[in-house]
Amino acid sequence: MNTTFLLMAEFETSTIPLSDIAERYFGMKPATADKKAGAGDLPVPTFRIGDSQKAPRMVHVNDLADFIDKRRGEAKTELARIKQY
Repeated sequence: MNTTFLLMAEFETSTIPLSDIAERYFGMKPATADKKAGAGDLPVPTFRIGDSQKAPRMVHVNDLADFIDKRRGEAKTELARIKQY
């Protein structure tokens, strides 16, 4: 299955609020994720739709899908390495 397609089906939008995915995909509270995003310390780019600092940070579905697929690839490589020994 296509990760982007599945995320689009789950969230029903191409731009996902960071607060909606912080715990599930990054293992941190939304406030922590917001601080890390401001410092550029998240593994995906974030942006604000509006010009206000109060506008929520968003993540594009393609960026989240790329992150998930990359982590999956890393896990498969690690498993193959472990099984080799």
